[in-house]
Amino acid sequence: MVETKWAKWGIAAFLALFLAASGVSVSSADDADEPLTVGRESYTKATETYIADSFCLPDLTVQSLDTMFDGEPGGIIGADYPRTLTLENGNVLWTFQDARIRTPTGARYVHNIGMLQVDNCFNVLVGGSSQYPEAWLFPEQTVPNFRWFWPLDAEIGSDGQVYIFAAEMNERGERYLERVEPGGVFVARFNPINWNVEWYGRPADSGNSLYGWSIESDDDWTYLFAHCHRQFGFDPVFGGAAHDRSCTQQVTVARVPAGRVFDQPSYWTGSGWSSSSGQAVSVIAPKGQWTMPSQFLLKNGRWLAITKIDDWFGTEVVIESAVHPAGPYVEIERRTARPKCGYTECNTYFSSWIDGQNLGGPRDVLIASLSHNRWDGEPSWVYRPTYQVVLPPPDDPAASMRCSLGHCL
Repeated sequence: MVETKWAKWGIAAFLALFLAASGVSVSSADDADEPLTVGRESYTKATETYIADSFCLPDLTVQSLDTMFDGEPGGIIGADYPRTLTLENGNVLWTFQDARIRTPTGARYVHNIGMLQVDNCFNVLVGGSSQYPEAWLFPEQTVPNFRWFWPLDAEIGSDGQVYIFAAEMNERGERYLERVEPGGVFVARFNPINWNVEWYGRPADSGNSLYGWSIESDDDWTYLFAHCHRQFGFDPVFGGAAHDRSCTQQVTVARVPAGRVFDQPSYWTGSGWSSSSGQAVSVIAPKGQWTMPSQFLLKNGRWLAITKIDDWFGTEVVIESAVHPAGPYVEIERRTARPKCGYTECNTYFSSWIDGQNLGGPRDVLIASLSHNRWDGEPSWVYRPTYQVVLPPPDDPAASMRCSLGHCL
């Protein structure tokens, strides 16, 4: 009998859920079809994913998603910067920055984790083992608290494999998150069948502008949005050193043919596309004083940008819409970002779009996340994202309307 791709996935998913409680790694003898990485240097050996734990939510409402880390699955106290990618089989890959994990020697950060969502059940993906959990991505390149990798966005390549972009982060200060400088972009290839990370490398534009901060595709192009993510140890904000205002209010965009994530991109100049990254211009107008860490989504033919204005120091989330990925973006909604405790004790930061959570109704709703923490960084229930429903935009605007506005490019 010939096994289909979907049959293989069903077997892998069943085994993963069955074995997760005992921390068994999931692997497969099947080789991935990998035309995008053939001939490209891999920076480390492939690593098997360790499934630290599995859990199920009663449903996928925002109220249930808010409880995702309440049971501390796999010892994870909390995490931030959730990003999602709906896979071709309908499952959803989640990535998080800086998960805080309980260990026999106390709470510590593993600098990235993943979760693989199958329906309303979630598998926590980490590196290492139950005795010594490590970062899920780039564990061999990670020197805890001095060199680490924070996931950016991810996309399905034209080969059907999943490519997770990540920012290399370097601590230049004396303690963690004192003076952090992004070193550039790396890419991890995730196999959606066996859940392993099978290749590590770099994209064509691997510079510290961080193209891949947000990624979204239409039928013809994959768009790589860039934000410099320089938020610790730069310009003074309320007596401390924080965001680098020379770049943190800018979001630029490049594009490659759809799914060809390693091709040399072209960059939006304000009037067209150029091969020169130096001609790229920001597509988002600043709304605050310090930073605009926007995330992007294509829905019903509209490009939507969501931004937690000024990150930790701001109090609002703005949602904007455009008919072209490079804008102009027009504000359609503004929301108050409420911390989990008083503003002097707790903060909010980073909003993103959450894929794959269909709550039904006449139109699929959208879900947006908001990250939370305490100002003192102590491990607590505060360090977990919350989620909100966002109504989708109207249906696809007519092509003639887009062209009349100059967005046929």
